[in-house]
Amino acid sequence: MGIEWYIEQIFKELPFGIALAMVIFLGILVVIWLLLPLWVLFIQWNTSKIKDEIRYLVDLTERIEREGRQKGERDEREKKASEPMD
Repeated sequence: MGIEWYIEQIFKELPFGIALAMVIFLGILVVIWLLLPLWVLFIQWNTSKIKDEIRYLVDLTERIEREGRQKGERDEREKKASEPMD
């Protein structure tokens, strides 16, 4: 008694339209059930890539901010050094 037997019984017992809808629905459920683990893995992989990108952007903005502060301090020191002493 394979899957064919079950499908044959569905078509024997129910009207054709309902049986067809039921078989299509069950087929969709089987496909979803088979693809769900791959989908979960894809989402996890994507999420980790997004986290890595966010981490990279945070590091980049912190580095730019730090360099900006250092440049501002350097400019300030140079400005004080170049001012004429009275």
